Amino acid sequence: MTLSFAPSIEPLYDRAARPLKYLRISLTDRCNYRCSYCMPPTGWPATDREALLTLEEIARLVSLFAQRGVEKIRLTGGEPLLRKGIVQLVEWIAAEPGIKEIAMTTNGHALARFAPALWRSGLTKLTVSLDSFEPDTFRDATGGHLAEVLQGLETAKDVGFSDISLNVVAMRRVNAGQLADIAQRSWALGCTPRFIELMPIGGLKSQSRSERYTYNEILT
Repeated sequence: MTLSFAPSIEPLYDRAARPLKYLRISLTDRCNYRCSYCMPPTGWPATDREALLTLEEIARLVSLFAQRGVEKIRLTGGEPLLRKGIVQLVEWIAAEPGIKEIAMTTNGHALARFAPALWRSGLTKLTVSLDSFEPDTFRDATGGHLAEVLQGLETAKDVGFSDISLNVVAMRRVNAGQLADIAQRSWALGCTPRFIELMPIGGLKSQSRSERYTYNEILT
């Protein structure tokens, strides 16, 4: 699905006169995980589906942004694989002239099921959230199962994905003393580890300053 508009639209620039080439699109605020640092155990009230952009509206916006110089699209959530029609949307975006890269950030829970279709539809990059390679620690922190995420990574590599990053939120209660091992195991899987400082949003107890590793502490 390609929605074309007049080709004379001016490129987008930020206040420093730099061209804007990257657009993040949140497809849903729903998630099938309950990461302790992200939401309370009961979750957040989900946005009414009627209030969300339709897939066709998202595709139209991508077309407009592409004509103004955007080349890279990242699909996020919540958990984007919960959005019905996600494969069709990726296919529409991939068909848009000017779009050179389509990435997705996912918790990886359903990746084994979706990876083949996502690869065929034109997705080019994956970022998977993975805060620990210890199954019990992973389950306690997210409510999910590490084995499913690891299977999703293997399936993604098997079908052709070669640019895969692992997002690791550095937290004393979750992965203290594990960061170097996480980096080694990520590289062994052919993935790039990306360590992230804990963001204090939502006022959750697990986001307290005592839980956070700073940028310099992560590097050390």
